[in-house]
Amino acid sequence: MNGIRCFELLEDLRVGGSAKAVLLRWHDGRYARTTERIIVNDFVSTHGNRGDRGYAFKSEESGHWEALSGLYQQSPSWSAL
Repeated sequence: MNGIRCFELLEDLRVGGSAKAVLLRWHDGRYARTTERIIVNDFVSTHGNRGDRGYAFKSEESGHWEALSGLYQQSPSWSAL
């Protein structure tokens, strides 16, 4: 797995979908937008709205940027015992 990066959504990300995003970089005590645009893909049932921030990594297996966390996490679909 490549390095985990912080990103900001440029459009809404729906569960199981993909969305345009911009990578962020730490600068002067805060995260700031870079000029590097990516497409973030959801494979773990997460979603977010334009402007939300989260973390993603570039998968060596799929070749896609995959959302990890920081957006709206879905409730587990399994039942309690």
